[in-house]
Amino acid sequence: MFEEIKKKISHFILRQRYVKKNSNPLPYTNVISNAHSFFIVMPKQDDDFSCSLEILKYLSAKKKSITLFLPNNKLSLIPQKEKFRFISFNPEQVTKFNLPGKKIIEYLDGMEFDIAIDLNRREDVLFSAVTNIAKSKLKVSFAKEFSESYYNLQITDKQASSEASYRSFLNYLQMF
Repeated sequence: MFEEIKKKISHFILRQRYVKKNSNPLPYTNVISNAHSFFIVMPKQDDDFSCSLEILKYLSAKKKSITLFLPNNKLSLIPQKEKFRFISFNPEQVTKFNLPGKKIIEYLDGMEFDIAIDLNRREDVLFSAVTNIAKSKLKVSFAKEFSESYYNLQITDKQASSEASYRSFLNYLQMF
């Protein structure tokens, strides 16, 4: 019960502090192919993490500038590190409400990207907040329980396996 209350408070804080409504309509035609800079929030779950690397391969093959947000303990899992910029964090930099701490906020606050992508399939307030703190024209994610107000574009995930989910996500990105 306490965890559920904490989760609701976290979402309330996230909506109040970090979610900014974009009043300008955004045309989705070629929005991904015309974008140059990407902010990608890597998945927390290990099976999702390894399957999501295909999206990184696709974007780097298209010569996109990619900044990854991930925990310190997962840095070693990224292949071809020289192709990416990294923002890593420690568990101590996360508040008790699972929101980003002051150092993460200060670091991300001045950054601007064409597109921010949250690759987490499961709801996580920390990663939703981080995606919204980094300024971007388009915020993309899988559809999640409380995520409707956090992202411009959501992809419904009905796949059971991580591999199928990320393959569908990649196919969806390729349409734009």
